[in-house]
Amino acid sequence: MVLQGCDGSILLDDNTTFTGEKTAGPNNNSVRGYDVIDTIKTQVEASCSGIVSCADIVAIAARDSVVQLGGPTWTVLLGRRDSTTASLSNANSNIPAPTLNLSGLISAFSAVGLSTQEMIALS
Repeated sequence: MVLQGCDGSILLDDNTTFTGEKTAGPNNNSVRGYDVIDTIKTQVEASCSGIVSCADIVAIAARDSVVQLGGPTWTVLLGRRDSTTASLSNANSNIPAPTLNLSGLISAFSAVGLSTQEMIALS
């Protein structure tokens, strides 16, 4: 498993130069709300083009969703940069399959130095 950070690459649509990660096996039907992020990004771009990344929008939306459901709030550090590339093959080979059982997931996360507790927090 290769971890490349919070660059928003899963948000990139397919184009003529590459096939994005949205349709990678482990991602397919696992993430929803692309249209919400696209709408927010369009509105933000109308006010301040090129300033706020989709990755920052996702981080802020996650925080605000937790708060609206009665959870804690936290400061979201901004400044993430959106990726300009994506890799379907890397996503297919490096993201744990949705069919893995618990021991398979623990092994996959352990292989990159993450504990079971960290796996749970990231899941």
